[in-house]
Amino acid sequence: MPDTFPGTGHKYLADFQTSKVILSFTSDTSLTTTVLNSDGSAAGNETVVIKTENIAPDVYLVTWVESDNTTVVHIEDYSRNTIISNITTPAPKFSFNQFHGTFQPVEADAPSTLTYSGDIRPLFRDMDIACMGPRGKHLDDAAWMCTPANAQRVFNAVSAHRMPPDTPWPPERVALFKQWIDQGLKP
Repeated sequence: MPDTFPGTGHKYLADFQTSKVILSFTSDTSLTTTVLNSDGSAAGNETVVIKTENIAPDVYLVTWVESDNTTVVHIEDYSRNTIISNITTPAPKFSFNQFHGTFQPVEADAPSTLTYSGDIRPLFRDMDIACMGPRGKHLDDAAWMCTPANAQRVFNAVSAHRMPPDTPWPPERVALFKQWIDQGLKP
């Protein structure tokens, strides 16, 4: 089975008939989902940290937890372009839903510009923010983070594995952070 996740660096339109979602895999650990309105316009998006596991040839299990603690588990078959999405919402409105659909690559437009709030801030856990604030790194303040000198200080810390304090970031996250800096530090 392949070691690399085939979605990395690609965008897909997932069509569940009752809803459509753009899946933008920026790395093998980062995904931006964009829910589409019936007219094709974006209804909202979220960037999440994902885990991927190859479970059969061209078939991957992709999991994540959204900001509201909704849990999503996908089975993505890249040879058949089919997807099964299992979504569990948290208590007190607990529910479980399963959707079957297809997914097709989205034509590549210009590379999307990364933003702090949409792409970089979700990489920092609440404990990272609480720990680094007293050390002069205000990770929860987009204006502070979008200042070149401050962004460089944080980049230097994550790339040298001094931050976060418990577990170093994988190279894909460090690269995403660097890409955001190179693209102009958009809030």
